This record gives sequence, C-alpha cells and structure tokens, in this order.
Amino acid sequence: MATQLQETTSLDLIPLSPAIGVEVRGIDLRADLDEATRAALRAAWAANCILLVRGQDLTEDEQFAYAGIYGEIADRVAPPVEKRGYRADPTNKMQLVTDRLDDQGRPLGSLGDGEMWFHTDKCYIEKPHRASFLYAVEIPSTGGHTKFANLYNAYDNLPADLRTKLEGRKVLQLYDYGKADYANLDQNLDELLHHWQPIFVTNPDTGRKAVYVSRLMSVRIEGMDDAESRSVLDRISDLIEAPDNIYDHAWIPGDIIIWDNLSSLHARTEWPADERRTLRRVTIKGDALA
Repeated sequence: MATQLQETTSLDLIPLSPAIGVEVRGIDLRADLDEATRAALRAAWAANCILLVRGQDLTEDEQFAYAGIYGEIADRVAPPVEKRGYRADPTNKMQLVTDRLDDQGRPLGSLGDGEMWFHTDKCYIEKPHRASFLYAVEIPSTGGHTKFANLYNAYDNLPADLRTKLEGRKVLQLYDYGKADYANLDQNLDELLHHWQPIFVTNPDTGRKAVYVSRLMSVRIEGMDDAESRSVLDRISDLIEAPDNIYDHAWIPGDIIIWDNLSSLHARTEWPADERRTLRRVTIKGDALA
C-alpha cells in the first residue's frame, strides 16, 4: 500500500513548469526546521517529483542535514571492475560533479563535462537510490542546465496496446560510464553495473505508476530481441523527452534541487569548455523494486 505523505504546514510553492516541479520560497535550510515543515517538504517533493530551493548558502554538513529530511544518505557505488583511471574521493558520500582538475591534472569530481542524456540515478543496482540532490556552487555563464522529465506523464501517455504488451516485463538497466551514447551490449556485462528492473513502477508515496526507462541506461526489454527492444525503448524515450514534458533548469549558485528517481529523469546540456561548473551531489537510499 502506498504511503501517502500529507502536508502539515503551509509552504510557499511556485510551479516550475506545467509538466513537473515546484520551487519553495521563503525558507532557510540552515535553520532548525520543525517536523511540520519537514513533513510539508517531503509531501511537496513527493507530489511534484522535483523540489527547488534557491538562495541557500550551505556547507557540506548542512547539505547532508537537509538531505536527511528525506531519508538515509546512500553510499557511493563502485563498478565490479574499475575502468576509469582515477576517481576522486570515491568513498565520500558527498560527490563533486565538476570539470575542475587538481594540481596533477586529475579530476576533482565526476561527470566533469559535456552533455549527458536522460537517465535516473542508480537504476542499475538492486536497490536504486530513491532521491538525489544537487547543490550549485559554481555555474558557467551559459549552458550546463539540468533538464527534468516526468515519468508519470510518460506512463499515462503510453498507447494502450503498448502498455498492455509491456505490463509485467522487466528492463535491463546498465551503466558503462558514457554520457551521451547507447551502451555497448557486446561487452562483458559482469564487469559493469547492471540489473533487471520492472519496466513500470508504482511510487510508494503517491501510488502512481511511472515508466522506468531512460535513453542512456535502459538497454533491453525482457522477451524481446535487441532490435525490437531498442525500437520500443526509443519510442518510450521520445514520449518522456517530449518538450511539453520537460522542465529545463538554469542553475544559479545557491540552488539546491531534490528529485525523485522513480518519477523523473534528468539530463544535462553542454557549456563552454573554458568555463567551470561545480555542484555537490548527495543521494538517498531506496528499496528493491517489485
């Protein structure tokens, strides 16, 4: 049975787009928030998939404290075989997403530059991380946006015959650390993070169904060959990525966004190569999907 989150205090909520998301105004996340306000934040997030608060000046500890309102902080996840030459601070639960380098020319964080296709965090492990947070520290003059897409709407907009065909099937989620290309299924999957997940999921907070598919990480549908799988996955991804189903967020330093990984996807746009972009990322533990 779904756990319905109820607001117990009033928040100043401003829609971010017709498709997804709200901004909370008039709140200082450094304050000692009472339980009624915490409950209202959780309810607003659950109802709207993504929740933005602007103008925050947060230390790492304060970001952890805010994230803790929504659940238990998750550990970083390492692949079975490490193919990257260097990972900065891989056990720190606070991950830097940055294109900055250290004095030896090594990356100070992860996913440093360039476009990244739509995806959802940690869909390729048994217990996907339920929520993710990004806090903007350093933002380029143009580009580097994060786009969010609504997976409830995509489920609702699936043609009835396709929904019936896919009901009860699983989809293989895989990540090989690319950012803007289909995964290569000819490689040894035992060396990559991957997991079969339900293609449709029911959100435990709202009871609503969503498609659990992304262009970057969903690679094969149970019971279909690769060609049919790719055709169907692209068809679903086109619905997800329809312009009227997306909110495009232009970051300002001090922004913090939490999003629900079961009901939304996110993607990233390019920015000038000579400009820096740094955000701090935290995730929340989730449960195995039935």
